[in-house]
Amino acid sequence: MQPQLDVPREWTYAELVAYVESLPHDVNPHSYEIVDGALVVTPSPDADHEIVSEGVRAVIRAVLPRENVVIGPIDIDLRPSYRTPDLAVVPAGLFGTRTRPIRPADVLLVVEVVSPSSVTTDRITKPAQYAAAGIPAYWRVETTPEVSLTAYALPHGASVYAEVGTWTAGQTAHLEQPFRIDVPIDRLTPGPAEVGQR
Repeated sequence: MQPQLDVPREWTYAELVAYVESLPHDVNPHSYEIVDGALVVTPSPDADHEIVSEGVRAVIRAVLPRENVVIGPIDIDLRPSYRTPDLAVVPAGLFGTRTRPIRPADVLLVVEVVSPSSVTTDRITKPAQYAAAGIPAYWRVETTPEVSLTAYALPHGASVYAEVGTWTAGQTAHLEQPFRIDVPIDRLTPGPAEVGQR
């Protein structure tokens, strides 16, 4: 039985943390975020989402300079919202600080892998909030009908992202911002041999 909690008019991050930590350990995992002060609960991601997320993490990790790391999911302070992107690139200097949530000023890139339950959020709401907070780059990775990557960058002085491009199977995204990286889209999912082993 879930514990009862007096629901505030506007959730704070401390209340969110206390609520999530009070839940029984055997409940189905969900994602908990605060959007404009309201608690938003979404189902846990499926296997496709997690496989692609790990593929993106591996590609980023392979090229990052030592002063940066790719982590996630991690909470970002977009007060009065608190968002949890699938992946974020942040300074390695955050290690040892126990910072939670992290400041948008410490984020170079956020990545969202779209799930059926997060289509509108990942395509519209989150990028608008990330851009307004000044996060320099946003990647949206779709898993259906095929895996694709759409990259966005924040022009100097702007509060809305500009699309850099979209890449699909067989293509490689050559990106310069927020760091130089090549993203072969086929590397984001298992190859035919790996899939055949299931």
